[in-house]
Amino acid sequence: MTDTTDEQGHEGALAVPESAVWLKGQLLEIASALSPDRRPVVVREWTDSVRLRDPAPVGHRFLFLVCVSGDDRPSSPGFDDVLNAFTVAGWNAHQRSLSHPGESWATARREDFEVKVYEGNGPGILTFTGWTPVVYTERQLGQPPFTLSTASGVLCDDCHGWGVCLLCEGRAYSGGSGGYGRCWCVANNAGPGKCVECAGRGFLTPKAVSWKRKQYGLPDADGGDAFPQPPAEDGHDSNTSAFTDVSQRSCACGEFRCFWRNILSEADDHLLSRFAGTCQGCAAQRAYAFTLPLP
Repeated sequence: MTDTTDEQGHEGALAVPESAVWLKGQLLEIASALSPDRRPVVVREWTDSVRLRDPAPVGHRFLFLVCVSGDDRPSSPGFDDVLNAFTVAGWNAHQRSLSHPGESWATARREDFEVKVYEGNGPGILTFTGWTPVVYTERQLGQPPFTLSTASGVLCDDCHGWGVCLLCEGRAYSGGSGGYGRCWCVANNAGPGKCVECAGRGFLTPKAVSWKRKQYGLPDADGGDAFPQPPAEDGHDSNTSAFTDVSQRSCACGEFRCFWRNILSEADDHLLSRFAGTCQGCAAQRAYAFTLPLP
């Protein structure tokens, strides 16, 4: 058993269960087989909490971010080889369609374990983000639809991403010895048993996200779908090093969780690496750029 970071990224928060040890080993084993001459880097380890009505979490999900490679890879395996490696290891892998040319996404599942595979453009970084099923401390519950790191939006503050009313736990009835007291969520437009605030989606509404962003002095909306071009920083000798740096940085709202995209291109006498992602705490678009030496 080892220690990992908690949901805020603090060290020494929780003992890692066997499920997390197994997942980390799987990710490193598959990554090492894909690139025998390159050692994979565990960029970050953290946990997502799972809450019900009380502030105290009832369980945690453990996550690992592994960078398989990050620089010019003329002899690296293709994305199909990545999917085949997961399939051979007993995972059900499926490539996802992506609207961004030159980038590749895939998911791999095995029971309640899941991995998001990403390859950047140019070629950019190749990463695995894996998460365990939720480990509950006492009361055993079903697996939540998602937690903060696994969501495609900002989690609803009221239901913590469950999508159901936490007073009746989605049953639409509460109270009384026979459970016949009707929950107030039944009469709401959200419908019986659904979370009133997010109408059962589990995500904050655009209006609520806009309000949250203004809390942190962030602009109300990011413009367009174009890859942002922030001023370039230096100080890194590789794209893997730059990615490790970006992964440790937090948004203005204090949240570090962010699925990063990457474009690596040549610019004059150096490489230019750009990272972009949407904060999973306030939906702000985050972006960084770095100058890297040519190989």
